[in-house]
Parts: sequence; structure tokens; C-alpha cells
Amino acid sequence: MNVLAIAIAIGICMGLVGFGIAMGQGKSLSNAVEGISKQPEAAADIRTTLIVGMAIMETMGVLTFVIAIILSGKL
Repeated sequence: MNVLAIAIAIGICMGLVGFGIAMGQGKSLSNAVEGISKQPEAAADIRTTLIVGMAIMETMGVLTFVIAIILSGKL
């Protein structure tokens, strides 16, 4: 495979995933804060769900980084 194509693919991959994670986490946090402000008694449940969701999003970023490292080994 072409070295330039692999390098571009790595950059695009990391950029898109980083953008997606940032947008997802921002939206999640915004909705969680809004939910807690509307129902303070549900704060513990909302916080737990938010932390699990954030962890899943971060895992996607780590896996993308691993894929980028594997692809960079092909350069």
C-alpha cells in the first residue's frame, strides 16, 4: 500500500475520532448537568450513567490510537 495513503488515513482517522469524542462528551455532559439541575434527587444515577458513557467514548479513542500505531508500523 502507498505510504502516503497510510499516513493520510492515520491523520484523518485520529482527527475524526477526536472530533467525534469531543462532541459526544460535550453533549453528554451538557445533558447530564441539565438533568441534574431538573432532578437533583437523581444525581447519583445520572452521574453513574455519565461516567460509564464517557468511559466507552474514551475507549473508542484508545482503540483508534492502537489502530493508528498498527498502521504506522506499515510505513
